[in-house]
Amino acid sequence: MNESLYAQTNRLRFPEEIEKQFRVDYHRSTRSSTRIALVLGLFLYSLFGILDIYAVPLSKDTVWFIRYIIVAPVTILVFATSYIANLQKYLQVLMCVAVAVSGLGIVAMIAITREVEFGNRFYFTGLILISMWGYGLLRMRFWYAVLANLIIMVGYEYATIAIKQLLETETGTVIFIMHNFFFLGANVIGMFTSYTLERYTRRDFLQKFTITMQRDQSDKLLFNILPERIAEKLKQSNGVIAEEFDSTSVLFADIVDFTPISASFDPHAVVNMLNDMFSHFDELVDKYGVEKIQVAGDGYMVAAGVPTPRPDHAKVLARLAFDMLDYVKREEFLGGEHRLNIRIGLNSGSLIGGVIGRKKYYYAIWGDTVNTASRMESHGQGGRIQITRATHELLKDDFECEYIGWIPVKGKGQMEVWHLIAEKPKRK
Repeated sequence: MNESLYAQTNRLRFPEEIEKQFRVDYHRSTRSSTRIALVLGLFLYSLFGILDIYAVPLSKDTVWFIRYIIVAPVTILVFATSYIANLQKYLQVLMCVAVAVSGLGIVAMIAITREVEFGNRFYFTGLILISMWGYGLLRMRFWYAVLANLIIMVGYEYATIAIKQLLETETGTVIFIMHNFFFLGANVIGMFTSYTLERYTRRDFLQKFTITMQRDQSDKLLFNILPERIAEKLKQSNGVIAEEFDSTSVLFADIVDFTPISASFDPHAVVNMLNDMFSHFDELVDKYGVEKIQVAGDGYMVAAGVPTPRPDHAKVLARLAFDMLDYVKREEFLGGEHRLNIRIGLNSGSLIGGVIGRKKYYYAIWGDTVNTASRMESHGQGGRIQITRATHELLKDDFECEYIGWIPVKGKGQMEVWHLIAEKPKRK
């Protein structure tokens, strides 16, 4: 892709979306130099009015009208446009107009001055200066610069042939050929300069664009692996990232009888089933703004209140749990040949969260709160959400809970547990 884009710099054109970004970047990077060039051009164009007194004394008033009443205001208008945000997208077109008007202004001066006035012959050199201004200093894009100078050239040919009738005499023909020779030479040099400038500007932009795109892809991968706040910390520092969180909730979900199911179906079908289920769980995680911690086999682990604290951590995981159960109940998996069921366990309390690994990063949480949440799932029932007393205290006012009583929990002894039944209707 990059090689193809670099090849397109020779044609001075990118695909539409990249071209839009280039034009915005080009305007931003050349804005200051363009303004300076406009001021410089206006200053010199106006300053040359002093020569009019000596070079075209008979036509001075008309020349000054062209110089100060027509050309100068157009240049000032274009300069002002560079400060108006809504009009800046038209700046290249307006600069093209400014260069064309400036050049045609000199063509008009040549056309109206008399043969006895020095300016009648020597003002042609002003067209060379305008050409240099348009092709180089103004930083117009190549085709706009070419168009402006083409308009000037057509205007000059018309003025010298139809109005001044230079081709009617031998001397005039010589002057016509010489002027066109120099003007054409100036345009060839100007076109080469303008083309080279824009080509290298496009290559420079493409390098920055490629770097930015690669960085964005890296950031996207990093944000997919780690919570965004942790990823930002990791980008700024390579040190150990570990934090303690006082108030969190942890959810574990697991497929009931997954081992015999996986043994009974084609591995591809089992992987597709897990992908479909966990992809939907990922969407629910995004919906509720909680953190997916890990997937291990058929187990799915989520936390709330970590790494960003939130007071409703237990409530939001309870709602997530109900949505997960509803999804599994209504969907058909493995071609509809087998109905699936999941167990969900919830616990609340303090834990530690941090980044593990140097090459392959992994955001982990650990502590008794995490272990107990895992036990709530493994000691639970299919199609049920089992919670601890700690979580029950946080949910009892907003959710209907069924008291199960004391159950033996591996590594914990006897524990009181509840089943979440439903969210209570909100009081009006």
